Amino acid sequence: MKPTNYLHQEEKTMNRVAHRSLGRRGTTIATATLTALALVSATQGTAWAAKGGKPKTRQAGASFLTKKYAGSTITVLLPPWGQMPKSQLAKFTKATGIKVNLESLAWDSIHDKVVTSEAANVSPYDVGEVDWSWVGQFGAAGWYTPLNRLLPHSVIAGSPMSPAFVYKGKQIAMPYLMDFRGTVLNMTYFRKAGITKAPTTWAQLLADAKQIKAKGIVQYPVGIPLSVTEGTPTPWYVLIKSTGTELLNPKTGAPTFKSLSSPGGQALLFEQEIYKDGLVPPGEISLTDVQTNSLFQAGKIAVVLSASPGGLAATFKDPSVSKVAKDDIAFIPFPGNDGHATGTFELPEGLGIPKLSTHKAQAAMFIYWWEQLPQQLLEYNNPNLGDLPSQTAAIKTLVAQGKLYDGKTVLNILPSVRPLFPEGAPVWYPQFSTDVATMIQNVVEGKSKPEAALSQLASQVESLEKQTHEF
Repeated sequence: MKPTNYLHQEEKTMNRVAHRSLGRRGTTIATATLTALALVSATQGTAWAAKGGKPKTRQAGASFLTKKYAGSTITVLLPPWGQMPKSQLAKFTKATGIKVNLESLAWDSIHDKVVTSEAANVSPYDVGEVDWSWVGQFGAAGWYTPLNRLLPHSVIAGSPMSPAFVYKGKQIAMPYLMDFRGTVLNMTYFRKAGITKAPTTWAQLLADAKQIKAKGIVQYPVGIPLSVTEGTPTPWYVLIKSTGTELLNPKTGAPTFKSLSSPGGQALLFEQEIYKDGLVPPGEISLTDVQTNSLFQAGKIAVVLSASPGGLAATFKDPSVSKVAKDDIAFIPFPGNDGHATGTFELPEGLGIPKLSTHKAQAAMFIYWWEQLPQQLLEYNNPNLGDLPSQTAAIKTLVAQGKLYDGKTVLNILPSVRPLFPEGAPVWYPQFSTDVATMIQNVVEGKSKPEAALSQLASQVESLEKQTHEF
């Protein structure tokens, strides 16, 4: 893999953060949430309905790609990091006779287009972006075609993150890229401080950071974004998931973080402690997760608490952008509160087919084609994409080829990766994410008491959930 790919991965990640920045979306969150609730009302759906049965899937056919629909054209809409090269799309056209009109739009603009198009009873595209955080809203509204009977079982089962796009037993999208969270360490700094083993617990991470600071290796060892942006809630989510706990009760949808003794309370206290102890750069209050990664690249911190494996760790090894490229950089499982990390959560992006599309069969062929090994490998190796592929077979191939940095660790972590919301992200997730980021920032700065902040957040969740059921 060429260094330019690593640069692109950093740029792609920065683009994602820019698109998902809650500062930019803050003015529209309330409107978007109310619109979503109203649309859910129209379909009499809720984001926390009971689990559906096991999806029924069609079996793989020997000739799934046929020329039955030759001469037709499908429109595909994806963000900048989903722009498959025209030369590769030509191969799909050669195999099927189906032409592809691939369009690019900002991540949040795609979401807005889907909402407005569906409201106008118009298909926004034939195949397009479905983020993990949109599943509850899109699923409850009934906007997407279930893929269970359109795709071979082997394709759906081949991706460990396909469950993130299941709503009430229906596979409403298929992941085209994987993303999840682990921790990145500069083990060279750890060894300089006399530490030879990577931390496996929160307490050990805290003690190691204090030792690195005391030895004068770096003044602020731990990087964790604390601004009111989408990247700030992520470490808190993973801290909770690392205890084996869900954010919301799977059966009732009630928040599990009402008290300080809960995993959510303990996670909040942990973030408050590492900040109070001077282990986090004070400037993190205004930094995004991408800027936190830049601190690591500059050699100013020893730990990125929450990081993605999708080429990001390798960015730290590129000497053209990283001052620590020659250091021993490790991607490890997120430390657990009891010494045994029990899980992390996924942030995949998927391909879905709107119910209003008039080219569903052609669209299903396209999704099937994207999930095959040649496209999966190109997705990671091409500098215009740089995505971590969605199929396990592709990950294993990259590991065997030595192209995925710390690839064996990635494979070991994959079985513990789970959706943040088992029933799909609720329609009110954008508002919730903003509230979490605000709560964390206020608590670490001492503007709010942890217990009161948690209670307020839990009350807001209960109120939003009640509104969902009332509409």
